[in-house]
Amino acid sequence: MPIELISGIEVVNNLPLVYIRKYKALILADTHIGYEEDMAEKGIFIPSFQLRNVMEVINEAFNLVDVDKVIIAGDLKHKFDSLGRQERRELSRLLTELLTRVDELIVVRGNHDNFLPLLQRKFNFKIVNEYLLGDMLIIHGHKDLRDHIASIGNKWKVLIMGHEHPSITLRDELGVVGRFPCFLLGGLRNLNKSVLVLPAVGAYQTGSKVTLSPDTYLSPVIRDEVNIGEIRPVIVDRDVGVMELPPLKYLFDLI
Repeated sequence: MPIELISGIEVVNNLPLVYIRKYKALILADTHIGYEEDMAEKGIFIPSFQLRNVMEVINEAFNLVDVDKVIIAGDLKHKFDSLGRQERRELSRLLTELLTRVDELIVVRGNHDNFLPLLQRKFNFKIVNEYLLGDMLIIHGHKDLRDHIASIGNKWKVLIMGHEHPSITLRDELGVVGRFPCFLLGGLRNLNKSVLVLPAVGAYQTGSKVTLSPDTYLSPVIRDEVNIGEIRPVIVDRDVGVMELPPLKYLFDLI
């Protein structure tokens, strides 16, 4: 049986993405292709496997569910100030793979997705600031929510976003048990709508620590619009599987 995070929104196996069966759509966030090149330019040399990891995650999902549409909720690429040579090659490989397997590819622009339109000269995919899929509004999460509402309106029920790269560290009386990527489920305080934060797919984007302090969150949506204590983390990990935890206010002694 599929595990639903919210009605109609399923976890695919133990993967850091979701599937909307009604629309045959995969939604993922924060692949950060080109990360290794950016680090190398700063004198930090790390193994180059970001692209391979992203493709393995996506291909595993393709093998498990029927996909017509892929939506990337921001930060497909990593470099802010250019489209790097290696970044261009790796993005071209990923786009080629995706566009041979789906009818439609949509990238919701994230704060790292500068210069991405250059690839539209060769590849047929859409770049948007927000995307409405039925009653779901998909954004990256780096902008104020009011900016998106002003553009697309308020006729949606669920907000799906990335940007946070959430991970949760669980502790016991002996110390750290482990750190795990997770989805975050919550509600928008003044809108009576649900919010789902996706974990990062990028292997090097291990995550922003989930805490009870609004100041530790990257997104203005989470800081300003969500009751942090009511957020429910859902761990997604290849070894642990999918594990829903209580709201953060009950995890005070464990995180």
